[in-house]
Amino acid sequence: MSPEIEPIVHAIESLRQEANPFKDYLFPIITGAFSSLLGFVVAYFTLTYQENTQTQKDRIKTINDWMLLAEGASSSLVAIKANYHGKLGNNPFQRTLSTHSIIHSTRKLDVNLSSLSFIIPRKEDKKSQEIKWRQLPRIRAMIENYNFIIELWDKRSEIERPIKEKLVKDYGTLAFAEVNREQIFKSVNPSEFIVLMDLTERAIKYTDDLIIEIKDFMTEFPEIGKSFINKKSLDNYGPVITYSAEGNEKLLTLIKKSPEVDYRMLADLLGETEEQVRSEYTTGYE
Repeated sequence: MSPEIEPIVHAIESLRQEANPFKDYLFPIITGAFSSLLGFVVAYFTLTYQENTQTQKDRIKTINDWMLLAEGASSSLVAIKANYHGKLGNNPFQRTLSTHSIIHSTRKLDVNLSSLSFIIPRKEDKKSQEIKWRQLPRIRAMIENYNFIIELWDKRSEIERPIKEKLVKDYGTLAFAEVNREQIFKSVNPSEFIVLMDLTERAIKYTDDLIIEIKDFMTEFPEIGKSFINKKSLDNYGPVITYSAEGNEKLLTLIKKSPEVDYRMLADLLGETEEQVRSEYTTGYE
């Protein structure tokens, strides 16, 4: 190599970078791994956000579905009660004759209680366990009692029809106005009429108590539900349905309990003590 070229060669070789294992091998691997990790983190938080959002939307829907279900049940019971509201005295004979057959298209409720699992309080949360509408057994009882009452009214109507037909046949328009005990028992089998009387009083009592129970549910449950939903979700995905009967005087009147039957007279007819009859008609909502 000529002396003139040698300095140029050395200068070029000095510009050549030395081998760097980190830069040449590890850096590409770390860069790729970091990109994958970043993608995973972004995907994780995106999925978590979407799941949380869907959970919030599902809870809003569940609460509103239950409010609509309760409102429908309440409306059905109030419609049934409207048939005899304002007509009841204390005499069990008068009450039975004043309560006509109930014609309705109401169906039994078939619900999925597991949809409310998010409101169940933790075992260690004693304070929340005292909130009755966070107790699924209480909600289940409300639904089962509603279905039972619908069956009870249907059974009463089934028994009442032939008795009504016989009384109308024997006494005409007086049948549901002025006939007395002796006339009734002369026209129809006393035991059959007393069964009808018993069903009538049970139906009236249970209907009154359950209307009040459902009203309490519709008043309290929305606030319980809201405590499990963040405000942003409420703003973005619609409000929770709430309930108020204020201003609806007719409805407020129908919600009030019916006049109480003369339990002493009823007990005498049923062949029981007054205490026994009162106990049998107790619903647990008193």
